[in-house]
Amino acid sequence: MLILALRAFIHFESRSPHQAQESSSSSSSSSASSSTGDVCEGRRVFVHELPTSFNTDLLQRCNKGLADWIDFCDHWVNDGFGQRVDNPEHWYATNNYLLEVMFHRRIVTYPCRTLNPWKAQIFFLPYYGGLEALEYLYGEKKHLRNSQGLDLVHWLEHNAAEIWSRHGGADHFMVLGRTAWDFFRQNETSWGTRLLQQVELAHVHALVLEKMPWEPMQEAVPYPTSFHPPSLSALQDWMQQVRSSNRTVLFSFVGAPRPGKPGDIRSQLIEQCMKSTKCKFTDCTGMSCGRYPQVLLPAFIHADFCLQPQGDTPTRKSTFDSMIAGCIPVFFHPDSAYTQYKWHLPEDPKAYSVLIDEKQIQQDGLKVEDVLLKFKQDEIIALRERVISLIPNFLYMNFSSPGELTGTFDAFDLSVNGMLKKVKSWKSQ
Repeated sequence: MLILALRAFIHFESRSPHQAQESSSSSSSSSASSSTGDVCEGRRVFVHELPTSFNTDLLQRCNKGLADWIDFCDHWVNDGFGQRVDNPEHWYATNNYLLEVMFHRRIVTYPCRTLNPWKAQIFFLPYYGGLEALEYLYGEKKHLRNSQGLDLVHWLEHNAAEIWSRHGGADHFMVLGRTAWDFFRQNETSWGTRLLQQVELAHVHALVLEKMPWEPMQEAVPYPTSFHPPSLSALQDWMQQVRSSNRTVLFSFVGAPRPGKPGDIRSQLIEQCMKSTKCKFTDCTGMSCGRYPQVLLPAFIHADFCLQPQGDTPTRKSTFDSMIAGCIPVFFHPDSAYTQYKWHLPEDPKAYSVLIDEKQIQQDGLKVEDVLLKFKQDEIIALRERVISLIPNFLYMNFSSPGELTGTFDAFDLSVNGMLKKVKSWKSQ
């Protein structure tokens, strides 16, 4: 079954450029007949045809082939969405790291994809760097952590030299299904590879799940949630269900305690939640709640506010899982969202979220409940409605029927649009 699925993936990729080109031509012709402009003018994307060793071959090694304790064969099926969940409908057991697969499958059918690199404004590198990193972080290439990405540079220099060197790679981008910290190794004893530190890749834009706020060549894109609607009507039905949900608790927290860090913000929030009659705590000890909608949804869809403290890094997948359910996020550090997802979140954070300085809780003993009780009902409704309106921005749609989604921008669309604007701005300087 795995081999058949992989063959289907490769077959799809090999045929899709022509189909995308035909789609683009058809779209352009249709547009030209009804207006004077070309809908793809200034929006064309070229996808480098990298050797499969940089992408789909890695999927063949899903059964502990990249790291001897990691098996992700169930995760990359269904276009990277993972295994279907029986209930609710259109939900999957989605793994963050498969964002690279989702994005690749989507971009090869992008309406404004071009096969002519000289007509393109931006260039996509379908490189599964996050999956490949498993081998450098845990597997046979652990001693070669500093060299990740050099094979990609070598291929570009020998197979796309003129395009690659034209702007020093500044019109190129790649998508990595991990945080930037996994690719930024500070010293020989620290975590990570040096993918984002390679001099030859210094001008390539990296779309990551969490960026280093000070790095201009990095952009944060939403963590994949488990909801991948196949149509606009399915999306609208869900948004209406979220809007009409009965919110029975003021706030909730989903996560696991950190026994080794008794004084950290997470432990204090869990303690506050468990003592409050207005809070619901869902303990994720021993399981990855992020891949189980059946566990997450009841905690999120019945609460007005959802607590989103920092974890191992400032951001959390839970932020997007909760907002998909219409739960207003409560952050405790600006880097958890405000310095991150600028293509996908409003400029005014107060329009959709609450910020409480974690130091007020850790040092001053501030109670979250006291802060949230100050919000009037009409203020809560306004915040929730703004969150619901943002739901499409966080989704990676099930693109098997993209025609039904015309006019609806999801996380993929906003990411491509963001790249187009960023490169255009750079070229105009």
